Parts: sequence; structure tokens; C-alpha cells
Amino acid sequence: MATATELTVDARCEIQGKMGTIRFVGPTEFATGKWVGVELDEASGKNNGSVKGKHYFDCKPNHGVFVRASQIKFLNSAVNSPQSQVSTPFKELYN
Repeated sequence: MATATELTVDARCEIQGKMGTIRFVGPTEFATGKWVGVELDEASGKNNGSVKGKHYFDCKPNHGVFVRASQIKFLNSAVNSPQSQVSTPFKELYN
């Protein structure tokens, strides 16, 4: 799970098995709270960085998606490295 301090624009991430890049972090007009706008690598999103006529970030059609920070999994970080995801009994073999 991502924390607010880790959420930075241009960070690579994964959302429900889909790879992308964070393009927006902040409040929106379509819902309360803090949202993360992600440009997905593939056309499996819901928008182009705009929702209900309000522009938040640029990306190709169907490449944009907005999610909560709790749905973000970072790529290329120590927290999400393959070794850190090894189950506990096997993790001891690598340390």
C-alpha cells in the first residue's frame, strides 16, 4: 500500500496487475478525498486523464484511471521487490 509521501508524479506503479505511471495526485471534482491519476501502459483504462469535462492529466484515450492510494503498488522499490514478497519461511534463506 502506498503512503501519501510516496505518491509522486512519474513514479512507476501497478494497479490490479496493470502497469502504469502516476500522472496526478490530489483532490478532484468528481469525488471527495485524494485521488491518484495513473496513465496505464495498455488501453485498459477508463479515460484520457479527464473526468466529467475536467482535465487532470494527459494520456491517450482509455489509458487513464483514477484510484485511491491504497490501490497503488510501486515498481522498482525495496518494498515491492521480489525478495520482500517471498513468504516468511523462505525469506530466511535469502537473508
